[in-house]
This record gives sequence, C-alpha cells and structure tokens, in this order.
Amino acid sequence: YSLAEEFGLSVDPSVKIEGCESGHPDAPAIDQNYVFMRQKLRDVLAFWQSGQTALKIEGDPATGKTSIITQFHARLRWPLCKVMCSPSTEATKLIGQIYPQLDGTFKWVDGPVVKAARHGYSVLLDEYNLLDPGQATGLNILLEGGSFTIEETGELIVPAPGFRVFATENSALSRLSVAGRNLQDAANDDRFMHTTADYLPAELEIKAVCNELLTQGTEASQAQLLAEQLVGVANQVRKAYRTGDCGLVRDDEDRIVKRRDDDPRRPWDGGIDKPMSTRVVIRWALLVTRFLRVSPEEGGPAVYSLLRAFKMNPDMRESVSAMVHYALGTEPVHAAA
Repeated sequence: YSLAEEFGLSVDPSVKIEGCESGHPDAPAIDQNYVFMRQKLRDVLAFWQSGQTALKIEGDPATGKTSIITQFHARLRWPLCKVMCSPSTEATKLIGQIYPQLDGTFKWVDGPVVKAARHGYSVLLDEYNLLDPGQATGLNILLEGGSFTIEETGELIVPAPGFRVFATENSALSRLSVAGRNLQDAANDDRFMHTTADYLPAELEIKAVCNELLTQGTEASQAQLLAEQLVGVANQVRKAYRTGDCGLVRDDEDRIVKRRDDDPRRPWDGGIDKPMSTRVVIRWALLVTRFLRVSPEEGGPAVYSLLRAFKMNPDMRESVSAMVHYALGTEPVHAAA
C-alpha cells in the first residue's frame, strides 16, 4: 500500500508498505476521517519496519493510543486481535487453556496472543497496566518473539512472520494516574519499544472534526467555525485536567466567573476529573447540528449537546458549561469580584 495514499504523508506515492489483502474478518474497518499525527505515526512505522515484536504506547486518557493502532492496521488491512485487560485478566486467558467438551473430552483453545502468534497477526492489549504484574510476566517469551511451548499439550508455537504485540496504558506515576494501575515488572517492560501519546495539535483536531461535519452535510465555513470553538473548549478542559486550574473562580454571589490574571484567589480545578477526547469532540459537534433550536433556557445548542456527548460529575458539568458560554459568547460574562 502507498504510504502517501493510506496515511496522508508527503512522500513519493511509489513508496509502499506491505499489508494484507482486503476482506480479512479480523482487520479493523477504515475510518476515512481519521487524521494521523505525524510524530505518532513515525514511531509506529519505525517499530513496524524494524522487525521488533512489542510496542507500548503510554499517555493520558483519551489521547488516541488505541485509535492510532487500530487505524494503522486498518490502512494495511492487517488482522488485529483486541483485548481489554482488567485486574482479573490472567495469563491463561491471553495465552489459552484447556476447555471441557460436550463429549467429555478436553480441548486446548488458543488465547488471543497465541492465536496472533500462530497466524502472524497483531494483538492489542488495551489498558495493559491493569494486568497484575505476575500475570504480565507470563507473556515475556512471546513479547520478544520467541518460541513458546504449550505445557498442557506439548505443542511448540513458533511465532509466524508478522506477529506483533501492542500495549496501551495510562500513566501510573503522575497526577493523571487512574485507579487500579500497576507498575509492571522491569523485565516485562524491557521487552517493549516505548513511545508516548498526546492530544492532537489543534489544527489537526479541527481538521478531524471538520471532516466529520462535512460528511454529515454541514456547510464548510460553519463546520470550520464550530470545530474551532469546540476544540478550543476541549483544550481548556485538558489543560485544567493536567494543571488543576480551570481558569474560573466563584464570585461573592457563588457564580462561576473568569479569573483575572491578577486575581489573588487560588487556582480551582472546577471538579474536572477527566479530559475530553477527540471522539467526544466529534460527537459533540455532530449533536450541535441536531439541536440548533434548543433554547437558551435549556443551555442553548452547544451546552445542551455537550451534556449528551460527555458524561461529567455535577461540578465539572457546571464548570465546563461556563467555559462553553464564555468561549461562544452566549451568556453575559461576569467580571470577577
């Protein structure tokens, strides 16, 4: 497949990358509106073409860790087995185990990792650091592409060419840590090439939102303006999530107002306990075009749509709604006291 055509890269169209024939049932569907971030794609391509077996992508929630792996495989029509890890996921579920049959016999059934190794597919272990470290070490041999003997049957599994393991995880070390994450064993971590993920730059995210709106028939200039406004709010939410400062305070009448640069009051996180993904921004934008007649008393189209696109706790809902009103100029801006 052409790198230029499939990934939107500015390279000679004759530069090709190996893929599979279309139509494989385990290959993800192509999202034509997906926008690849060049730096993310560069790392994935380097991993893919260097012959390594395991790649881990770490980053904040909603930074597109899973989507870039999914769409990379979609463009190559390459089979990808996806596994959502959890604290109760055991290595036997990933590798395989013996199951009783109706006739009283027992049969070995491949788990997704061994299935991928046997056929030369890829496997994605999503939320990898939810796995118990002891269970994760059971994958070490396969993570380095080595042969694996199934103890229960004695069969030797030699990974077929093309076998790769992808893992995604949210950081367990920063303010953004998510409950239940584990630090994996150093020997297990050592099997992976590592890269990080971040939110799309504003111009690329605006393009992604515009693409979806245009697909739904929105006029181009309206799509551009709406995308710019909503992406701007999303980036405010992400900044507040990372820094604990939403740029708002409450005045003496307990109203949410913008904080002045010289305001002596301490930063307030506004209850913002999660970021806003590009997926949410797209959903929000599409809903706005469906709720254009919502009255100001109900929040107006932007706020009404947001509350249906993105689940938030009550404090966060109030804070982000205020951000929307200030960004769109749909409500009088109260001067901070």
